[in-house]
Amino acid sequence: MRRSRDARLAQGDSVRAPPATRALRAIAIVALLAWSLGPVAVGVVTSISSQTDVQTVPARWLPDHATLDAYRALIAGASTSLGSTASDSSAFGQSMLSSVEVTLEATVASVAVSLIAGYAFSRLRFRGSKALFWAILATLVIPVFTLVVALFRTMAQLHLINTQLGLVLVYLTTQAPLAIWLFYNYCRDLPVEPEEAALIDGCTRWRAFRKVVLPQMRSGIAAVTAIVMLLSYGQFLIPLLLGSSPSTTPVTVLITDFVGKYTTNYPLLAAGGVIALLPPAIVAILLNRHIRGMLSGSVG
Repeated sequence: MRRSRDARLAQGDSVRAPPATRALRAIAIVALLAWSLGPVAVGVVTSISSQTDVQTVPARWLPDHATLDAYRALIAGASTSLGSTASDSSAFGQSMLSSVEVTLEATVASVAVSLIAGYAFSRLRFRGSKALFWAILATLVIPVFTLVVALFRTMAQLHLINTQLGLVLVYLTTQAPLAIWLFYNYCRDLPVEPEEAALIDGCTRWRAFRKVVLPQMRSGIAAVTAIVMLLSYGQFLIPLLLGSSPSTTPVTVLITDFVGKYTTNYPLLAAGGVIALLPPAIVAILLNRHIRGMLSGSVG
């Protein structure tokens, strides 16, 4: 076995890419990192600058006097004046809490519904199952902004405007089709023999699902949970229309309030963006392996 591994390594050395190809690959990687991390770096530098430093012409790479006033204002929840621009950041803490609550509730609901539905579509056969499955998937190609008028009227009639329940229900209906499709493909790749053995031994379908199928789907559940969580946390249009009250406004919408009509508090805007970036960044880092496995079709 060691000899075959050495042979493979020797073969890999013999077909090593030429220097020009490796240089182009390195340039592409550096360009991709700059494209991805560049805006984050600019946001961090802006968040520790003063309004005067930000408006200095020509622009500077680093501020003359770094300050954490913007972060203190957001964490303390008080009005602040940086340079000549004043902004009210008192609702930022409540907005972050609302974003986390709605995201967690929508994620739990979406994963629970989609997990059962994806398993049912992949393993069970019933009348109209294929038509129903493709009808659900068809909703993925419908842009949300084409339904906002009808959606707003429906939510208003149900008295769900400016409520967390209303946002959770809308997130559930928009995120569930993608999650169902992912779970459907994941379940199709799982071996059916352990489940069939459990059914032969007398387990009910539900018990076999809980005891046999769910343990095999841990990695897939983690990946779909991360994907749904990131999609729910980053919503903007739906909460902008349906959640304008202080208790339901997410941080993605609140940050836009720091952009004034005539002036903009850039340090406060950047600090809010940096703080708002932390939850999805933590989720992506912790569950990155599961996300890559799901998107690549792995069931390991």
